[in-house]
Parts: sequence; structure tokens; C-alpha cells
Amino acid sequence: MSGTHSTIDSPFPDDRRASVIRWFTAQGFTRARFDHGKLRITTGRMDETLVFKLKERPGHDTFFKETGEGALIVFEVKADGRRVVWEGYCPLLLFGIWGRKLAFKAGARAPFRYRDEGHRLAMAFSAYVQNPGNTNR
Repeated sequence: MSGTHSTIDSPFPDDRRASVIRWFTAQGFTRARFDHGKLRITTGRMDETLVFKLKERPGHDTFFKETGEGALIVFEVKADGRRVVWEGYCPLLLFGIWGRKLAFKAGARAPFRYRDEGHRLAMAFSAYVQNPGNTNR
């Protein structure tokens, strides 16, 4: 499965990239800082350690957020001109070597509840991009 994609023509002001960064920070996301194009993130769930590997996508800002289940929600965003292009997904590392991107899914149930949380955040971000002046999001 691949992630959730969207391209939106946006009425952002000139500082659209800074606005996107502020939005994700306000939602509890961390902006990724890659080392040689890669980032390893370790999370925990109960007494388990989970490791996620992210690869830098050129020209995009990457934001991630740990969920209560120890999973990650990731958005890769490019604010270019009047367009905002983004992909959102939940990374999964199978057998410790094979990276997959799980799409967000409305109404996902345990043990994949984080995919529903990602879906809700994607809807909120889409609404924000379409109307950046509305601060109720």
C-alpha cells in the first residue's frame, strides 16, 4: 500500500512554507532532521522497541508524530508557489529491512487505530491548506 497523496492549489500568503511548518508543530509533529538523507526513529510501546527508517524526499519538509501505540504518522510536504503537494503515511518496517508506507484509513480499528488518526490529521491539513486564514484547525 502507498500513502495518501494530495496536490492543492492554495491561497497561502508568501510565507506558505513557514505556515505549514507552524501548523504541523501546533499539531505535535516534529520536523525531521536527516543525516545523509536518512533518519532512524525509535519509539516504544509497553516493553517493545520499534524502529522506523525514513528517507529524505528532496524538496520536501518531513514531519512525524508518534502515536500512543508506538507507531508513526508521517507527512512529506512541498509548498511550492501556490501549490502544496503532500503525502501522508504510516511507515512500517517488515522483517527489519523492508520499508512500506501504509495509507491512512478512516475508521481503522485496533491494532491499526493510528491509521484513523492519520486520516483525521490529513483531513484537517487539507482543510487548513485550502483556507490558511482559518485558525480553528
